[in-house]
Amino acid sequence: MSSKPYRVGQWLPSDKKVLDEWLANLIKEVKVKSKDKLELIFALHPPAEDEETAMGELQSTATLSATDKDLHLHAPVEDLKNAILSDPEINMFFHQMFWQQYTLPEGTKIPSWQLMIITLDFIMTTAPEFNQTGLVGFPINVILNWPMATTAGFAAFLNDKVKQILAMFLSKDPRHGWFGEDAMKAMPNFAKEFKCNPLAEHYGYTSWDDFFTREFRDHPVPIRPVASPNNDYIVANACESAPFQLSAAVKKRDFFWIKKQRYSLDFMLNMSDLAKQFHGGTVYQAFLSATSYHRWHSPVSGTIHKTELVDGSYYSQTHNIQDDPASPNMSQGYLAQVAARGIVLHEADNPDIGLMCFVSIGMSEVSSNEITVKRRIK
Repeated sequence: MSSKPYRVGQWLPSDKKVLDEWLANLIKEVKVKSKDKLELIFALHPPAEDEETAMGELQSTATLSATDKDLHLHAPVEDLKNAILSDPEINMFFHQMFWQQYTLPEGTKIPSWQLMIITLDFIMTTAPEFNQTGLVGFPINVILNWPMATTAGFAAFLNDKVKQILAMFLSKDPRHGWFGEDAMKAMPNFAKEFKCNPLAEHYGYTSWDDFFTREFRDHPVPIRPVASPNNDYIVANACESAPFQLSAAVKKRDFFWIKKQRYSLDFMLNMSDLAKQFHGGTVYQAFLSATSYHRWHSPVSGTIHKTELVDGSYYSQTHNIQDDPASPNMSQGYLAQVAARGIVLHEADNPDIGLMCFVSIGMSEVSSNEITVKRRIK
């Protein structure tokens, strides 16, 4: 299958058939390999009468002595299931988001929170192969793709308890399948460019996070040389990213050009007193594709003035965009002010630049941010 051109920021392809087919195949696999868990969760927590049509053959019975402990779910999945069952607000959100998704455009959808739970549990120990058409290893995002585009999903994924549970998902979620033929074509000369051991399992990387934040090897000639290192008027690209949006004369609160996404400097900088210094300034937002180098560097010569890690949301998109087949692709402006992010304020050596700010923004399975300062940039 040929895919359509990538959207702005090289997130996922505009052809939603790629996602529909992948999710449909995943559901089929879960129904076979996790059949006992599916039957048990539906027996213990049956759907309401008006949900039965969507459940179809997934309904079953279990022994009277069966309990939730017999599901043997991974810890963060168990926590999410318990939150859905015990918290009235979360329960409402996770029922409504699956009802509301059927008002959205056609596509493969997980019909219930019960199937979602077992599918999430399944992928905790099995990961997708690298997909050259654009899946790029974000299975949780695909599972939640339609529910998160609803008004109930919008509220659910901003809920503090849900955010805490999802943080545990992302800290314990193993990932494999990134060293196959397709993946290596997307990342040519990988072993020569990055610090790794091709003879070791998973090239020596101990986790998805370890692989994702891989370092370049030391070379006599830098692999990513800084443009005009002796010219303090040059603002370098802080990371290996593709342009998403450039906004000049940004107000305290403004709108992005895509679907009128509200944009707030105050919110983006976590209500810092320093935010007002950037009112009327320029904001450049760019996107890192999954195959990019995921370490960030100072865009100017200068001194780190202040850093802050913000524990924001993980799977939230603006519900104004309900026709986005690869959420949160078109919600990147919105994510700048609500997602988990790292804020680094630089005082440039060049007084004509002065104070500037770099913000790293987490998306989906790659939402953690870590700030390290090794040396003064000069």
